[in-house]
Amino acid sequence: MSPTVEEVAQALQSIQPIPITNENFARWGQVVRLPDADPNAVQVNQGTAQKFSHLAEFINLRPALTDSANPNPTLTSASANIAIFKCYKPVETSTFGIKLLERHSYSSQMFMPMGGDGNGSFIVVTAENGPDDKPILSTLQAFRCNNTLGINYKPNVWHHPMIVIEKPVQFMTITHESGVALEDCEEYWFTKESGSEGGVAALIQLVQ
Repeated sequence: MSPTVEEVAQALQSIQPIPITNENFARWGQVVRLPDADPNAVQVNQGTAQKFSHLAEFINLRPALTDSANPNPTLTSASANIAIFKCYKPVETSTFGIKLLERHSYSSQMFMPMGGDGNGSFIVVTAENGPDDKPILSTLQAFRCNNTLGINYKPNVWHHPMIVIEKPVQFMTITHESGVALEDCEEYWFTKESGSEGGVAALIQLVQ
């Protein structure tokens, strides 16, 4: 007799998102937001603005397109791609099923909400890399983020595509890309862990 939907859900790993902080996200990257205090902040624009610098690490592990010589000919040169992600379908259910993760092996990737209070909140999901160079399902972490902050993933960090809740969110993103699909973004589907093609391997609880 096949298990019911409820029985399958109860057997899945369940993760409750925690509020993101600089400290609890440090192993995965940086939280990008106005610091509470910054002794290095400077007055600019004739004293009408304050500048906060070096809030995240923008990393490219491939040769830049401007390099005259490519020190690693096995990799294609990459350039910064400033793009907008329009996440227009917020999740409306109380849980979200994790089927896959992705990573950008050679570049950091920043997501910065645009529009302030016009945006909803979002969930960030990460996992450790295993000895087989695949994400470890049991290490999944989830972070709840509001629209006043952004996040910047370190290179090679396994993460889920952005999960938007409450309202649509537009993000400005910055990633180094070469146009070679497998170099720019690698996906891992939890087919083995879930027991089926495209199956859910873990549940993120979206109701606080």
